[in-house]
Amino acid sequence: MHCDKWFVLGAGSMGCLWAASLGHKGIIPRLILRASSERQHVALKLRSDDQAQYFGVDVVCARTINGSIDRLVVCTKAQDTLAALHSIEPYLNDNCHILLLQNGMGSQQTVAQRYANHVVWAASSTDGAYLPAPFEVCHAGQGETWIGPLTGVSTNGFDELLHNFRLTVRYHPAIEEKLWEKLAINCCINGLTALFNCRNGELLDGGVKQSRLDRLVVETCSVLHAAGMPALPLHDRVYGVCQTTASNISSTCRDARQGRATELPFINGFLIDKARSLDVAVPHHHTLMTQLRSRGIR
Repeated sequence: MHCDKWFVLGAGSMGCLWAASLGHKGIIPRLILRASSERQHVALKLRSDDQAQYFGVDVVCARTINGSIDRLVVCTKAQDTLAALHSIEPYLNDNCHILLLQNGMGSQQTVAQRYANHVVWAASSTDGAYLPAPFEVCHAGQGETWIGPLTGVSTNGFDELLHNFRLTVRYHPAIEEKLWEKLAINCCINGLTALFNCRNGELLDGGVKQSRLDRLVVETCSVLHAAGMPALPLHDRVYGVCQTTASNISSTCRDARQGRATELPFINGFLIDKARSLDVAVPHHHTLMTQLRSRGIR
């Protein structure tokens, strides 16, 4: 079925993955691009397990949206989210549910404050995806996505994602706990992979990389504890991610390789700011960010 009021904002890897997955369920969303395109309709290619499927998706930009938005899945980079939402703000229904799929933390809370009149949700996802070409997405790693409201809500505006959906989506009433869990793991892995220009599994080298990884884990645990977050076996979780995604290139490393701005200010940067407010010392996180900046990675 064609559902005019579902939109996906952002046509990067996660945006295309979600648009294709909605199409697989029969909910055909509009895909909102940053700039206008000569094409108004694309065949979105989804590759998974050496199989390819195609889904017809209409593409629009802020100037060409025709109609109102009831359900919006936001897949922009954290640093672009607020501006991207502002560009389509006139089309958001009063009862619009907004689902944020950004890495790190900080941008979600800012959006929740700015759009307090809407129902704002956040997601924490471990799905892996990349774009070999525009509108061609490879689902490289099947993970799970936890979603939950950041603002008060009496109904689940995303019930359709919890059943018979090709992505594994689960509801969590305290979604900030899940955001903190993913933030903690990313704080230990992503920046290091960008610094060493390596795949996730290469951090477990038994040498310098692994030693630095361990120090980041210890500092991150200190911040989690001071922030009152539930105890997390972070060392095991970080090592587990490095092992199960050993051949993967983190989104931060991929952005660094292509000279793009990373989401590090919302990952390690957020953790450093939180540590400062809690009077927790995180010298190894500071060193990592300084070294990354010296290489032009921001």
